[in-house]
Amino acid sequence: MGYLLGVRRVAGVLLIASLSACSSGGGEGDETRSTHTSVSTNAIEFAVDAPDAAKPPAQTVTATFGDDVAHLAIIHNGAGIANVTSEVSGRTAAINIDPTAPTDLGSGIFPGSVAITGYFCADAACTSLAAGNTQTITVRYQISPVIQTVMPYVGTASVADTAIIRGVGFRSFATQGVRVGATAATEFSINSDTELRVSYPALAAGSYEIQIDIPEHEGDLQSSARLVIVDPTNYPAQALAYPTTGSVLEVVYDAERSAILVATDAGGGTVHRYAFAEGAWQTPSSAVVSELRDITLSTQGERLLTLTQRSLILADPTTLAAETTIAAEGLDSGVTLKNIAITNEDRAFVTTGQSTSGATPIYLYSGRQATLIETSQTLNNATPTPAGQGSSIVFIQGHSTLTSAPPVFLFATGAAQFQPLGVSLNQNAIAPVVDKAGRRAILNGTRVHGTTETESFALLGTLPATTVALAVNKAGSRAYTYDSAAAGILVFDISADRDEAAYAALGAAVPLAGDPGASPKMTISPDDKTLFVAGSARLVIQPAPAL
Repeated sequence: MGYLLGVRRVAGVLLIASLSACSSGGGEGDETRSTHTSVSTNAIEFAVDAPDAAKPPAQTVTATFGDDVAHLAIIHNGAGIANVTSEVSGRTAAINIDPTAPTDLGSGIFPGSVAITGYFCADAACTSLAAGNTQTITVRYQISPVIQTVMPYVGTASVADTAIIRGVGFRSFATQGVRVGATAATEFSINSDTELRVSYPALAAGSYEIQIDIPEHEGDLQSSARLVIVDPTNYPAQALAYPTTGSVLEVVYDAERSAILVATDAGGGTVHRYAFAEGAWQTPSSAVVSELRDITLSTQGERLLTLTQRSLILADPTTLAAETTIAAEGLDSGVTLKNIAITNEDRAFVTTGQSTSGATPIYLYSGRQATLIETSQTLNNATPTPAGQGSSIVFIQGHSTLTSAPPVFLFATGAAQFQPLGVSLNQNAIAPVVDKAGRRAILNGTRVHGTTETESFALLGTLPATTVALAVNKAGSRAYTYDSAAAGILVFDISADRDEAAYAALGAAVPLAGDPGASPKMTISPDDKTLFVAGSARLVIQPAPAL
């Protein structure tokens, strides 16, 4: 028989298996007939730990039916079930339930069901069918959210702070809390399916896994996000010599490991690493990197991202040993990789440049996929700087031959797009400096920009033209400048809007422990207590003036 009487139209797929069965019917009572169907289980579960995980294998349920069952109908419902097939052998059927690929669903819990009904002949000639019992198998398919990163991933012991957690699937479940290790966050908000902002209490030094509390979710989430809490820095003022000298390309403070990384052009490219241990700075180690251009730590600090003219090298941040090299495909002749800026998504933007003025492409590095892909965005020899929590990157561009200033751009991870900031500047040798939240940005070493009641990136005030290097505290309220005229560190309160007028220094210049040399670069520790100034002559460690 190819039809069923009295069956309502339902969402799902109907599978009918025709069986060899007893044709008795008519006057006999159903209690004397073998029409019952039973199944090996009434519930199955599928689960994967990420939306981009491989599809879980199909599961098989066995249905056993009586000798008088002539047809078996199988109906399935639910987005999580891709297909149901059956294979009959004797009076049993192996019913294969195949789940949908996680990439087609995203995160969430996807309920479904498979209904199995045996039909028997309603009369002796079997011209119509009657339904026996129905067995229903409930299907629960859990596709977990993923916690990928927390940034900044380093915090200070005994200091409450805030961070941004990135991942996927945050809005697909009812989240009740966030845990930093075993400690509950004091506050959290879900900004999007991929972003969660959290405030955490003061913690002791240590490493803490980030977890999200979801009552309906079975088990912990896949989390590669860890918050590292370190003791405050108490480094004395000191000048450290280089093993080999050269122009400084970048200086990075690795707070997790109490180490300073200095990239120079010595020997065609060298990275020096100074580690602090047993109360003193140890003899530096070095790694030669041919055609070195820039360095930064990855979003979670597990890799040193080392940029050369034509590739990105993933290196061990302690040994400096290269682990993986990713070539930048498609670079035109005369165009090289230039600078790198990390975001809180475990990604980084890589700018390109050339010896002349002109637009060249931006590349995007993905830590999760370990890829370096050319994007459609182009800029002119751009220099990027991220906010401390990785939520945005400021790009300043230009070339000495330009007669008109190009626009300054911002990439916001939430909007996932480049947008002009309404400011046009031709960059100089001093890279932009941005605070933790992206509320203050200092361009060309002198121009302090921020948000006002009427503008989103207004010029608030200016710093001295004699500034050669600078850093800002994480709150964006203090600027520390190395001033060539004052021959020391000047401190400025940049929290107020000066209506484009000059900021006044707070107190006198603080002399450095040594002359860093030409073209210095400066950075600041996450606790705002220590400045690191690296120039062509030496590396200077300097307590930040408490003004």
